[in-house]
Amino acid sequence: MFRIVQATKTVIETLGEPPVVVGGLAVMCRLQTAHRATLDLDVVDRGLQDQTHLEVLRRVEGASDIDPSAVLLPTLAGEVKVDVLEVNQAEIDHPSDDPGDRLHATSHAWAYDTATSVRISAYALEGESIEVVTLVSEPGPLVAMKLQAIMNRTTDKEGTDLLDIVRLTLDGDCRRSAIAQIQGRPAQMKDDIRQHSNHWFVDRRSWSLERIRSAGGDVDADDLDLVHEVLADAASA
Repeated sequence: MFRIVQATKTVIETLGEPPVVVGGLAVMCRLQTAHRATLDLDVVDRGLQDQTHLEVLRRVEGASDIDPSAVLLPTLAGEVKVDVLEVNQAEIDHPSDDPGDRLHATSHAWAYDTATSVRISAYALEGESIEVVTLVSEPGPLVAMKLQAIMNRTTDKEGTDLLDIVRLTLDGDCRRSAIAQIQGRPAQMKDDIRQHSNHWFVDRRSWSLERIRSAGGDVDADDLDLVHEVLADAASA
């Protein structure tokens, strides 16, 4: 955690503004509990500046490219992979015919546009502390992003994404926020959320349960039924 927060500080200083954090760190912030470890930092770039986040971050001394959408940033505690999830306005203005591609664009844009400031603190084993204030995705966008992300993930991350959705949906405070936020989305996006929830928690419920348990999640089939009920009801409102 200390290393991730250090990387977040580097990104803030390099970009000259707080990034919009999504992914595992955002889930930890919203749940207020660390139900799993996170090793990477995920941020969203809406392409509103002259240079992309990736272009700027790749110029950090000691940084190295590791794939087309990520950079490895050095910190005092070690290197951290920073994934930059880019969404351009054309993807919003001219949505794809594919529900998955469409939800990828709309959910990340939603996360960026509605993120709120969160203070994040961490401590090293030696007792050193670090604190940053950055923008963090709200629960509703986090659920939507993760519903779409599962299909493009490695086997281990399929389980953690599904577990994140379960935790966000069943946690009292996050559930209330996610429901209200999903209810307020446009009809097409709500339909895409409903389709993805049905796919993972109805059509592929047994597969999803196996993946979640492999990731260390202590859940049962009834939990997945409840998750789908909550999301489907919110997306049908």
